[in-house]
This record gives sequence, C-alpha cells and structure tokens, in this order.
Amino acid sequence: MNYLWDNKHFIITHFPIVLLLFSLLFDLAALIWKKREWHSAALICLIIGTVSTVAAVLTGPKMMRNPNVETHAMYGVYTMYLAIALCIVRGAIGLWKKRDIGRNPLYLVVTLAAVVLVMYTAHLGGEMVHRPFEPGQFPQGQMGGGQGQGASAGMPGGQGVPGDQGGQPPADGSAVASGSDSAE
Repeated sequence: MNYLWDNKHFIITHFPIVLLLFSLLFDLAALIWKKREWHSAALICLIIGTVSTVAAVLTGPKMMRNPNVETHAMYGVYTMYLAIALCIVRGAIGLWKKRDIGRNPLYLVVTLAAVVLVMYTAHLGGEMVHRPFEPGQFPQGQMGGGQGQGASAGMPGGQGVPGDQGGQPPADGSAVASGSDSAE
C-alpha cells in the first residue's frame, strides 16, 4: 500500500490526460455524428478530468532534484486553471441558458488548448521520469526483460541488469544491452 501512496502523483496524472482528451473527442464526435447525448459524455469527462487535474497538481512532488520540475509544475497549474475555467463556463451556460456549448467553435478551440497543455505537461513529466531511448539500445528490437528501471536499484521483484545504472544512462554515454531476452 505504501507503494501506491508514495507514487500517487504518477498514478493520478494519467486521468486528466485521458479524460480531457476524451472530453474534446466526445464533443467533436457529437458534432460529426449528430449525437446530442455524446455532449453529456464530454461534460462528464471534463468534470472528472478537472477534478483529477486538481489532484495531480496537489500530489505533485515538491522537493525533487530535477531542474525541470518547476516548469512541469507551472504548466500543470496552467492546465488546472484552464480545466476549471472550462468546467465553470460550460456548467454555468448549461444551468442558466439551458444549452450545451460543446458545439461552440470557440469552446472547442479552448478545449483543444487545454488538451495540448495537458499533453505538453505530461511530456515534461515523462522526460523527468524516463530515460531517453537510444537507437540500437535493445538487441533485435527486444525491450530488455521487462524488469523496469527500478529493478537494479534494489526494488522488490527485480534482479537488475548487470552494468545498469538504475535508470540512468552510463557516464561514458554508451548504451548497455542486457541480452536477458535473447534466446541463445
């Protein structure tokens, strides 16, 4: 259970990414196929996506040694504020004017901006967590045994890969191939 609690930000972050994207996609699909009820699905995705955006921002690691964490956090806050604004505007117009603005071009453009913002924020977060892929790093296109980056650093369930730097590229810049998947 400690593992889930310690990694709550990394688990929660996937919800706003998917839900804000699907909110836009449901609205666009409702326009294309003339399905009014899909606007309701878009609204539900927007609301849950906004709540999960707030949760992702609140659970973000505060004390991290990566210099990119401040930029990532800043874009996370921008995404959160934009998602909250979209919820308020869509909810207010839905309640007072009794109509859904999911087909309004301006609303769709702003929603697209929120989707682009959440995707860019996710990209920045992913760059901090995952090491870059180098062509030729894995022999015959195999992905290295599935033990993950934490396996060599003493995490439970993994034996590690000889010569692995615990998710960090080697100091000399060379790629380390484990060969643990090769059938020799």
